[in-house]
Amino acid sequence: MTIPRTSLLAIAALAFTASANATDFAKQVFPILNQKCAECHSEKKGKTKGDFAIDRMDDMKKQVKAGSPDASSLVVSVTLPDDDDDVMPPKGKNRLTPAEVGIIKAWITEGASFEAGGAAPAAAPAAGGAMTWTNTAGKAIQAEFDRMDGDAVVIKTADGTYFKVPLSGLSPESQAQAKKAAGQ
Repeated sequence: MTIPRTSLLAIAALAFTASANATDFAKQVFPILNQKCAECHSEKKGKTKGDFAIDRMDDMKKQVKAGSPDASSLVVSVTLPDDDDDVMPPKGKNRLTPAEVGIIKAWITEGASFEAGGAAPAAAPAAGGAMTWTNTAGKAIQAEFDRMDGDAVVIKTADGTYFKVPLSGLSPESQAQAKKAAGQ
């Protein structure tokens, strides 16, 4: 069975809109950190092992590299093997689940915003990396340019999902970004 091209474009556009909701630090990320890390790393609780507290914004900002989860010490420390001396939380403590790590990675990939709603950064990172793509409804998503396919742009999200989005469904800025990335 072949799915009509218009149906595929509609599905991609809906997925793009659904995926465009940024990860919210206060609602999604901080509760994970509070549950898994606050026992040893909370100024409010009076424990700041390693001189780090999840509730000190400066400390948190030092632990994340916006747009690069794998270069962020927060992600590195929670994804080390269980037998590594530097793994966080340490052996015997309540480790983060893969889904929780995924939420933190998504937040960092999206720009690591501490603002309500997890606003994506306004400027696109260097070529070849994730860029902000905005649709005509104003929803934004972080994804890499893959290629142009006729009158559509193919983008790839951090989780490896590809979306084919009609240029007409993108904001003028994102349309220009797609054409520039394609060398047009």
